[in-house]
Amino acid sequence: MVDGPVVIALDGGEHSATTLQWGLAEAERREADVLLVRAWQEPYEVTPWGWYAPLGALGVDVEAQGYLDAQKARAAARYPRLRIEARAIQGAVVPALLAVAEGAQLLVIGSSGRADGSRLGSATGHVAAHAPVPVAVVRDAPADAPAGPVVVGVDGSAASLVAVRTAARAALSRDVPLVLVHARPTVVDPYGTHDTPAPVPPQEAGAAHHAVARLAEDLRDEHPGLRVEVEVVEDHPAHALVTLSRSSDLVVVGCRGLGAFRGMLLGSVSHDVLRNASSSVLVSRSAS
Repeated sequence: MVDGPVVIALDGGEHSATTLQWGLAEAERREADVLLVRAWQEPYEVTPWGWYAPLGALGVDVEAQGYLDAQKARAAARYPRLRIEARAIQGAVVPALLAVAEGAQLLVIGSSGRADGSRLGSATGHVAAHAPVPVAVVRDAPADAPAGPVVVGVDGSAASLVAVRTAARAALSRDVPLVLVHARPTVVDPYGTHDTPAPVPPQEAGAAHHAVARLAEDLRDEHPGLRVEVEVVEDHPAHALVTLSRSSDLVVVGCRGLGAFRGMLLGSVSHDVLRNASSSVLVSRSAS
């Protein structure tokens, strides 16, 4: 595992408290340092002559740093063993967060909903797709909800196998089961429009069930004490993972990338899960 900090991005919105709490708990599980960040920009005004920055200091940077310092003080009181830093970063949100994430072991960011009903805001989606490190997209969960399993999809690809290893560590650190899901779409229902993924009996799943079961045994050998469950279902992979996210603690997805964009682009399944999952989602990445 990378030795860098867990970077927690806050924007001051209502969801920031959830994002902060999730990131701090994850940092404690990893025994990692924490860097709290907030991006800021000087506002621009529009005139008939075009865009321009207002004259005079507006104190946006001071306000951003003051907000982070207050969050750091609260975090330090709750997690006295963590080493926490706070840094206001100048620039547009996406490029600023991508830059500060270099060398981190994880970037934690909140999920801002959109007017169209999607659970994923545009900035969050860009950061999750292009960050150089794994990204956790945090969603609200009821405070009294029991801890659910960590869910990960597996299709035999290199990206999914990296995601499986990431998910195994996450499940072990949370002391919850790991659910390996292999979904195959049907001809009559190619995008999983039914409500619940239909389980495929082992005798009908054939080689796919055997491969996933063997992977589960390997994970149990690698991580003694890890509880691993296998689900082979007849469904579209994205729909299956989104459905299972309703009762999960975390869904882990892989990041596919080719050529010069290796590790930087999300596949369609990962993107759909990020948009629609009920639980928090962790986008894994292979070491470069």
